[in-house]
Amino acid sequence: MINQLATVQKIKQEIQQAEQILLITHKNPDGDGLGAISAMALYLKSINKNYQLFCLDAVPENNQFLPLINEVATNKKVFDNQFDLVIVLDSGDLEYAGVADLLNRSKIKILINIDHHPTNNNFGDINLVLPDFSSASEIIYQLFKYWQVPINKEIATALLNGIIFDTGAFSNAATSLSSLKTASHLLNLGARHNQINERILRNKSLGLLKLWGRAFERLQYNPKYSLAFTAVLKKDLEECEVDLESASGLSNFFNNLSGVKTILVLIEDGDFIKGSFRTTYDDVDVSKLAKFFGGGGHQKAAGFSVKGKLVYNENKWKIIE
Repeated sequence: MINQLATVQKIKQEIQQAEQILLITHKNPDGDGLGAISAMALYLKSINKNYQLFCLDAVPENNQFLPLINEVATNKKVFDNQFDLVIVLDSGDLEYAGVADLLNRSKIKILINIDHHPTNNNFGDINLVLPDFSSASEIIYQLFKYWQVPINKEIATALLNGIIFDTGAFSNAATSLSSLKTASHLLNLGARHNQINERILRNKSLGLLKLWGRAFERLQYNPKYSLAFTAVLKKDLEECEVDLESASGLSNFFNNLSGVKTILVLIEDGDFIKGSFRTTYDDVDVSKLAKFFGGGGHQKAAGFSVKGKLVYNENKWKIIE
């Protein structure tokens, strides 16, 4: 952040000058993207800015407690409007944000990209990409700190939600001294940790546990690559009545397997398959694996999305179009 103070000040300047602002987080939204967009919306509201919130997919139920999150629109007609400023949060590229075909640059003066993924392709007019931070929410905290924005209980709750989600409750490789210090400060500011804990960590429905059971049954191990993998079908999600975001926690859970270097969880999402890689080993870079499939992420946590369906045949899982 220190090396990008000019960018940090430029972002504040653009926000102050803008009259119509659109905030976007990525499709299939998670706790970090939603925490970041919630906190930023609270800030814009506090300075009396006109803003709109957009995500291609609906907010999962376990994140609907976040402040102002009910304002997130999924209707693409939002893009019929003209905006002085668009801020995309927690997205490595516009495709992952789900708006590559929706953003009309002739209707947008400035596009700002705020993210923590090292594979980010710097798609904005202004790019604040800081891979050393645990989450987009931690970056927003740092922005508010430099801008001297008062962080109330609502903002603190939104930001802590994002940090807890992306660090796996301070259990995965994204956890750092900075993230721990930030979380501590947010708790001191009144963040509702108990509510986050209840919604994010303890929110395991009967349907979700049934889904996990199916994933356990399909778990396979390839000793040649020290890779464990499993698959979740679209019909599994429907029959167990579980949304995609809730199912995504499987990859973090399986990352605790002893003696396995790499975890891969494949989940059918409509006509696409979402893949999530995880590792705890320093000599493995799963972002390179994800990039091979058109995705990206961090060295120890990455993902991708490819078109196709999962089919089990001859004791093997295959992806077919």
